[in-house]
Amino acid sequence: MRMSVPTLAIALSTAFPALAEVNERDVSPERFSAEMALGSLSGKTRERVYDPDAGGQKVSQLDWSYNNASIITGSLDWTLIPELSIGASGWTTLSGRGGYMRDTDWSADKNQSWTDQSTHPNTRLNYANQFDINATLWLLNAPDYRLGMIGGYQESRYSFNAYGGSYRYTDEYTGLMDIGDFPADSKVIGYQQHYKMPYIGLVGRYRYQRFEFGASFKYSSWVRATDNDEHYLTDTTFRTSTKRQNFYSLSGNAGYYVTPTMKIFLEGTWNRVANKRGNISANDYGAGEKYYADNSGGIENYNYMLSIGMKYRF
Repeated sequence: MRMSVPTLAIALSTAFPALAEVNERDVSPERFSAEMALGSLSGKTRERVYDPDAGGQKVSQLDWSYNNASIITGSLDWTLIPELSIGASGWTTLSGRGGYMRDTDWSADKNQSWTDQSTHPNTRLNYANQFDINATLWLLNAPDYRLGMIGGYQESRYSFNAYGGSYRYTDEYTGLMDIGDFPADSKVIGYQQHYKMPYIGLVGRYRYQRFEFGASFKYSSWVRATDNDEHYLTDTTFRTSTKRQNFYSLSGNAGYYVTPTMKIFLEGTWNRVANKRGNISANDYGAGEKYYADNSGGIENYNYMLSIGMKYRF
């Protein structure tokens, strides 16, 4: 079929706007987004030991604390349809960070105050990291605000070493205090924690002109945690595993769109895994002895992050 020039011009003039509309919809700036930020991580992890022969009372606790470890965070989000998006995110420390560890013991028949304690100012957070995959169902989805239900899976890891330090031990026979120091450069204790958790939660955003605010809440009662505690001076390893721990997370951010597709933002996040008793095993390599007990070990963690970054939509 032959087509005249005027007819062809009219056809093209109607086709190009339609094609442009399709292309614009396909590459909507809301469809893909990427974030990257730099920030700091501070927090504390705890490990506990309980004595089943003394009614389950606490007989040992180690507190590992750290402040302002440098981290880098990143995330990718893809809006499959306006009501559903999927995402992946993570963070990691950029280098090790100094910390502090305190190891406290209570005698089973003297539980009113501690009987043995060591402190280790030369403690190091070797690394910490986390990854998260999730999906969000947007229940409210307006140009200026969004509210959705989120579900996902998250894993996080922490590693520490404690060097040197001092101790105050009570002699079990005389009751007298033995006070001394560990060799300054000796590695006394190494500790690691690993958390695995599916979670659910709520996420929301609100935009006013160039400003955008967001918040999220995550919860899990299905946390599985493990730890590994190496006591190098006594050549002993302790391991604890727990199930069905509780996890809580709150996050908030505020940002400003410097261009229609690029935003700079500030964000703060608080995370907590509540203490839960689990099974513990001990292996004394020097004596060739092994020990196992149900519900005799405890694992706990909390931290907060502050970061500043950039989000780009494409």
